[in-house]
Amino acid sequence: MVYRTKRGIGLVAGLLVAAYASAQAPFTIVRPADGSKVRETVNILMPKDSIPEGGYIGVFLNGRFIEGTLPPVSGKYYSYALDTKNRKIPDGIQNVEVVLYQDVNGQPRVVDRSSIEINVQNSASIQVPAEGIALRYRFVPDRTYFYRVDNKVTMSSISEEQNRLGGRAAEQDVESQVFRMMYAVDNVFPGGDGLVRMAAQPLKGKKTVFLSTTMNPDGRFYDESEMAPIYMRLTNTGRQVWGNVPAYWPIEGGGGIGSTTNLFANFPLPTLPPKRVKPGDVWAGRFQLGQFDMNQLYTTNSLVQTFPARGEFLGVEWERGFPCARIRQSVELGAKSVEGEKLKKEGRDFTDEKVQVTENYWFSLDSGLLVRLDREISMDMVSTQPSSGVGVPGAGQGMGGSFGPPAGFGGRGVSGPPAGLGIPTGRPGAGGRGGGGRADDLGQDSRRGGMQGGVGGLQGAPPGVGGPGGPPPGFGGPPGGIPGFGRGAARTGGTTATNTFNRIKIRQTFLLER
Repeated sequence: MVYRTKRGIGLVAGLLVAAYASAQAPFTIVRPADGSKVRETVNILMPKDSIPEGGYIGVFLNGRFIEGTLPPVSGKYYSYALDTKNRKIPDGIQNVEVVLYQDVNGQPRVVDRSSIEINVQNSASIQVPAEGIALRYRFVPDRTYFYRVDNKVTMSSISEEQNRLGGRAAEQDVESQVFRMMYAVDNVFPGGDGLVRMAAQPLKGKKTVFLSTTMNPDGRFYDESEMAPIYMRLTNTGRQVWGNVPAYWPIEGGGGIGSTTNLFANFPLPTLPPKRVKPGDVWAGRFQLGQFDMNQLYTTNSLVQTFPARGEFLGVEWERGFPCARIRQSVELGAKSVEGEKLKKEGRDFTDEKVQVTENYWFSLDSGLLVRLDREISMDMVSTQPSSGVGVPGAGQGMGGSFGPPAGFGGRGVSGPPAGLGIPTGRPGAGGRGGGGRADDLGQDSRRGGMQGGVGGLQGAPPGVGGPGGPPPGFGGPPGGIPGFGRGAARTGGTTATNTFNRIKIRQTFLLER
């Protein structure tokens, strides 16, 4: 009797297991097909019902474990996104295997596995002529392009002693903004020059965008009607011929120029190499950073500051569905003190007051379009603070004030100083009491002071990275705008002074919308 009962229970359990198994789809890679040519991100698809509850997959490339995960469901399939570029998977035949796991008594057990071979073609399928490639913008009349822009500012600080000991400063997020940039081709001239209209926009599907300005650091929502355009005539290598901010006259009353708020976004397109180039070539390139002269906003004929850079053709690869040339432009400028050179030789994180600009961009070979741009502006500086005692007004230069959001914006109101959306800059301060000053967009001295002496900012940051600063020595000098630090001959009631190394990084990413 007992035997029959156990047998009956066993029979029922067996039926349940069989029923459960029959509900499972076979675990196999449905797509891509074995031997497929792939590039960029490839979606590995498995039937939706092939992973039981509590199960997950392990992904292997050429026998090397990549990660374990439960991929999301897309329609009838689980879809695992294998990013061949970010994972630096080389071109050629690669074996991809997915292994189905399920925990049994707290231990993972292999239930099933499936594998395919893929032929990665991120670069190999793009042919470069022996004479090289002439990279040129192809301006098409009445064509409008939109880019999603991600602007991020970070700050890191480290003491002089920590720096000498090889310490690394942690980055802290300061500001982040996401918006949309419009580039509309209003005319094409003989020879290939284009008249390009540029303006910030809310994100796709939105009517407003939240932005901070130096006049309103807390930020507010801006309507599309408040975002005024600027114009540039550009050569087919992206170099500005002239730039202009059109004057605005209200429709009714007043008769004055300017609206309640005009917000201008100045992000020039990157410049292209002047001659044919091949992967590995290096040339004398040129940076164009946007700048506004707010005193001559409607009469200026230039909206950029240019300076030389090192250009390099890194190679060809697919990006966002386009066959592209990948170009890097870079420059490092700034004071080089004996102490700074010594720190550099020692391999220290912070070496001297300097500015570095690097941009990597992907340029479409078949459509003459900028597909993606990654730009980083890094500004290093040293601030001096008393290690003890009470500060009294000093005569040193200050890096005063809270600083604004990412680079590239300017604005004008009906009254009051111009509102900008940039890193505040300033001319050397003349001394003052502490409290943490702010240098405005026009590069004027702040009168609120910095900590323990020093007001205003150092020589302005690169024009266009927050508006024009003081007369730039070369690039524009060490940037201002770090909150609450004084620098220079501030007199203190204590004993010695200590240096702090500070770094601001502005990272900008432009992605072409399809």
